[in-house]
Amino acid sequence: MIRFETLSQWLRWLEASHPQSDIELGLSRVTQVAAKLNLLSPVVPVVTVAGTNGKGSVIATLESLAHTHQLSIGSYTSPHLIQFNERIKVNGEPVSDEFLIEAFSEIANNKGETQLTYFEFTTLVGLYCFSQEALDFIALEVGLGGRLDAVNIVDADVSVITSIGLDHTDWLGDSLEAIAYEKAGVGRSGRPMVIADGDLLPLLAQSFEEIKPKTIIENIDYYVQEKDQEWSYSSTVLEVNDIPKSSLYMANKAAALTAFADLFPTKLDANLIKLALENVSLLGRFSSLSESPRIVLDVAHNPDSAALLNKSIEQLVRNNGNNKSDVCSAKVWAICGMLQDKDIVSSLDQLTNIGNWLCIDLVPPRGAKAQQLAEALKMMGTKKQVLTFNTIEKAFEYYKKEAALDDPLIVFGSFLTVGQMLEYWQSQ
Repeated sequence: MIRFETLSQWLRWLEASHPQSDIELGLSRVTQVAAKLNLLSPVVPVVTVAGTNGKGSVIATLESLAHTHQLSIGSYTSPHLIQFNERIKVNGEPVSDEFLIEAFSEIANNKGETQLTYFEFTTLVGLYCFSQEALDFIALEVGLGGRLDAVNIVDADVSVITSIGLDHTDWLGDSLEAIAYEKAGVGRSGRPMVIADGDLLPLLAQSFEEIKPKTIIENIDYYVQEKDQEWSYSSTVLEVNDIPKSSLYMANKAAALTAFADLFPTKLDANLIKLALENVSLLGRFSSLSESPRIVLDVAHNPDSAALLNKSIEQLVRNNGNNKSDVCSAKVWAICGMLQDKDIVSSLDQLTNIGNWLCIDLVPPRGAKAQQLAEALKMMGTKKQVLTFNTIEKAFEYYKKEAALDDPLIVFGSFLTVGQMLEYWQSQ
């Protein structure tokens, strides 16, 4: 019998026996263990969220909607920024070490000889925790792809597809069509599938024919309208107006609202919905760490999310009273650390509104060296300042020394980068 007294001991055991770098897609192993523990059929509705970007925003919005409507939600996301507990939440709060120790023990001592990957094991931990709680619904974030991802052992009552971009091509395929097929695999025949972007329809056509979900599509079945600093939502069953904008993208919040409305059509309250959408936030999605100096955290790590980050940076500078793009480029600083298996060149190429690059090393084997990022920037012909540092602490100290007080800093490139910045900030 495997037994440890602390969560840190369990996590060390998990990493040693199931390294995060070991990825093996497939549902047979995790299904076998889940069946033994009676975790395959939760007694409450499940929302499964897939997509290249925006999954965390959908989950956070569902949590906020649950809170304002006094409903209980269990949510599973990945990766975490600082503490493992962030991955498994009940009503928006990470579960306790004690609860996780119990769950780890149950999974470890019931899996027998079945070899699970890190993500398969932690998915079962999340499902076990939710099975012990009195919940109204569960929200599961896909880790990689969808069709063969561990969370797909559970039949989603409602699925959400946020976006489709070229990422994880080694595992999901090197075309948008192939990636779309994998992500759409979380859908179920006759059950609602919310598509957050109507432009994705051509990519999803084959999956719709095979799966035959009940599609709910942006700009066909529900609508989002933007006006100045507010936006509105409308569908055949719901209308919410004058919703203040935030750092989270409207399309993701609207998709979450659509899924929520399908699950709980008799509980909808426009005022509570507006309150939920106004107050939802997610650490690491263009979230502010400090106002003076202005420090923003963003986990953008692929070309599509980098392009969205670039637009947010431009808006940030415009809100500060600068209306010229050249002023924007000159004053914005960035600390960037990325993983080697990401499309580094295409991602960095999107970020035209950054004027001062502070590149940092991330831990191998997946982490890229700062010099690799610097070489990518120089290969693109940048004329901007590019410096390299072996730690985020040194990069930040350089920024504090050299930047003007009103020069914003964007920390981005990976969950690891944002997590390191948070840990350093808290230590100071």
